[in-house]
Amino acid sequence: MSEEEKVHLGLKLVDDDDYLKALNVFSELVYEFPSNPDYMSTCLFLLDRIVEANHDFEPETAEQYHFRGLSKFYKEEYHESIADFDRAIKLKPRMDYALKCKAFSLMYLGECRLAIECLLNAVKLNPAGEYFDDLAENYFRLDEKETALLYHEKAIQYSPNNERLWHNYGAHLGKMGQYEKAIEMFDKAIVINPNYDDAIGKRIYCIERKKIE
Repeated sequence: MSEEEKVHLGLKLVDDDDYLKALNVFSELVYEFPSNPDYMSTCLFLLDRIVEANHDFEPETAEQYHFRGLSKFYKEEYHESIADFDRAIKLKPRMDYALKCKAFSLMYLGECRLAIECLLNAVKLNPAGEYFDDLAENYFRLDEKETALLYHEKAIQYSPNNERLWHNYGAHLGKMGQYEKAIEMFDKAIVINPNYDDAIGKRIYCIERKKIE
């Protein structure tokens, strides 16, 4: 079944109020096409509808546990979200995105070392740029800035067309006072996305800071 056919099926199931089956369809789309944010937001919307209709709803699949964990994360229920991500991983050990999400919850709890362990396991399964970027963020929070920069390099190596990764690299360089190199990173992000306001704003800031010094 093609992407278009899956979307059509999922939307039809939503129209039929068959939210659980629709969630399963859009879950597949998330993992097949992770760069499309609409699929992720649709899954979270469907999960909220399912829980509203059935407060005793208990996930049955790894994907359902994963999205319930995401829903709890957005509600800042970090410990509870980790429990759901763990269940998802137990059901599907190679579910690298659940490892990434668990790492995010751990990071927000201040457990950066444990988050790094999760991300390194995710990288073994899928060396994606965003996972290296998350590793960089955790190392930066631990004040291990040189290690953070090494992972930023890996992130852009694996995903050179992701403007967010160039932006994040530049942001950390800017915080370290490496303004000239930070500007180069923001320039890369802006080439990919000329309307990237955060990158444009930080670039201007770095130029001003560079003038002062």
